[in-house]
Amino acid sequence: MILLFGGTTEGRKAAALCDRLGLPFIYSTKTRVEPFATTCGEFRHGALDEAAMAELIALRGVRLVIDAAHPFAARLHRSVFEVCQRLAVRLIRFDRPLVDFPDCEGLRPVADFTEAIALLERLAPAKLLALTGVQSIAPLRPWWRRREMLLRILPSPASMALARCEGFPEAKLLPMSPDGPDEALEALVRSHGVDCLLAKESGESGFFPAKLRVAERCAIPLIVIRRPVAPACDTVVFSVEDLEARLTERAALKPLRTGYTTGTCAAAATKAAVIALLEGAAPDSVTITLPSGKVASFGIVSYRAEQGRARCGVRKFAGDDPDVTHGLLIVSEVALLAGGEPGEVRFLQGEGVGRVTLPGLEIPPGEPAINPVPCRMIRECLALELRQRGLGHAVEVTISAPGGEAVARKTMNERLGITGGISILGTSGEVLPYSMEAWLMSIRQSIAVAAANGSTTIALTSGLRSERHLRALFPDLPELACIHYGNAIRRSLEMAHEHGGFSRVIVGVMLAKATKLAQGQADLSSRVVPLDPRWLANLATDLGYSPAIMSQLADLRLVRNVTDLIAFTSDEPLYPAIANACRKACEQWIPDVPLTFALFDMEGRAVVSA
Repeated sequence: MILLFGGTTEGRKAAALCDRLGLPFIYSTKTRVEPFATTCGEFRHGALDEAAMAELIALRGVRLVIDAAHPFAARLHRSVFEVCQRLAVRLIRFDRPLVDFPDCEGLRPVADFTEAIALLERLAPAKLLALTGVQSIAPLRPWWRRREMLLRILPSPASMALARCEGFPEAKLLPMSPDGPDEALEALVRSHGVDCLLAKESGESGFFPAKLRVAERCAIPLIVIRRPVAPACDTVVFSVEDLEARLTERAALKPLRTGYTTGTCAAAATKAAVIALLEGAAPDSVTITLPSGKVASFGIVSYRAEQGRARCGVRKFAGDDPDVTHGLLIVSEVALLAGGEPGEVRFLQGEGVGRVTLPGLEIPPGEPAINPVPCRMIRECLALELRQRGLGHAVEVTISAPGGEAVARKTMNERLGITGGISILGTSGEVLPYSMEAWLMSIRQSIAVAAANGSTTIALTSGLRSERHLRALFPDLPELACIHYGNAIRRSLEMAHEHGGFSRVIVGVMLAKATKLAQGQADLSSRVVPLDPRWLANLATDLGYSPAIMSQLADLRLVRNVTDLIAFTSDEPLYPAIANACRKACEQWIPDVPLTFALFDMEGRAVVSA
């Protein structure tokens, strides 16, 4: 999703480009604008402070912000820049090129409205025509309440309503579009006896050159409020062509950013909170060791301590992965327990974190949805800080994620029986960039690297867990030959076939995804292909399982619960049948290459089809 700040010519052009490229966007303006025809956009209006902007970006999964707001919307530009920096969201500013000021005697540049009014006091014009728009009524109030001033505004109901609300005399309003010929503005100046113009340095699309020409022809002074300096954005474009190039540049041209899981953020927030509790002040940042063995540092963005408790927050950063939790604040509140066992850690559910209600997950029903690896990371952080101070207290930890309940509606949590918020997840501690275009490009690159380094066998797995299981099964597999396909199994196999040069392909799939692959599905994402328990039930019937087993399979909500009904071994007909169906599905996408398929359960046990 793209968040596009508009209300300008540049904003409309950017919206039209997003429509043409098929990119979904939110068109945001301070005041309501007349909606225009769009196929990919939606409209919102209303001022946004930094907190509201960050919430909008997090809740809507915004991955790119285009700031095409008016050059004089200085506060908005600063807020957009600060929020994008804090949330690590890519920002493109679609700006207006500056117009060179001619060497003209009547041209009077000023820094702001205050300076403009001071200059007007010295010039003392009989009648001023302000071409600065309806938003300038308030800063020009000291002048128009005492002196003669006409104001040109856009001929829209919203502009007229705002002018009336500000108390500007309606008889002195000139509702007209600024895009008319020079002659229209010149006629306006001469017919009203205007002897001074006030304008903003608004660029070509703001018709600033026309204002210059008319002032020179009428031989009257033109006071120009200089454009405020905008924050130093990394990417600034001045044309639709430049913007299109930025929006369509291939992911391979820049390195993909790795993010961090909600579990890692919770562990970092917990470390900061226990330090704050024990030392009386929170650190600016903390460093923790991830399950992958890497070390990462995290800035602490919120802190509070009161009555024997301390809470700290870490902002979730998902890198280049389209993760709906990106930007959420993950908060940990820590308190020492007087009556608990030394080393005991009690986990509590805070705002925005879900609670498990169904069996079959790694967490028992009734517990907060905090997975085992994040729990272990949190325990290790607490133990380290307490041990360094010679303490052995029991600790209570409450993990929360403000806004998490709304974000969770975009996930599979409710279907899995997790209610009230997001899950605190993570196995390696990192979030790899799974955006589809970038991900497919990285797969293609990985295939090429494996081949270039002499690998004649490649292994495709959905992620780190299945890769570990597969490498335990095939210990001679080098790391560079192991490629994560995410959910794009068909495209990965097709790319391996297109590249050529491989004498063997091994595919490792966990049981849940395998039930989809066995049906010939090319994309194994749960968002694209839901669980089909009837298929499992029908397969069990064909293999001779009892009606009781078939009925229980038909009512499954989690595939992993299949192993509670039927033991995961190659002696049970169900699992070899699934593995053989998966292998046949894969062979259609990479023909003429020997293919081995390994089906794994959660414990890493395998059923192999070759």
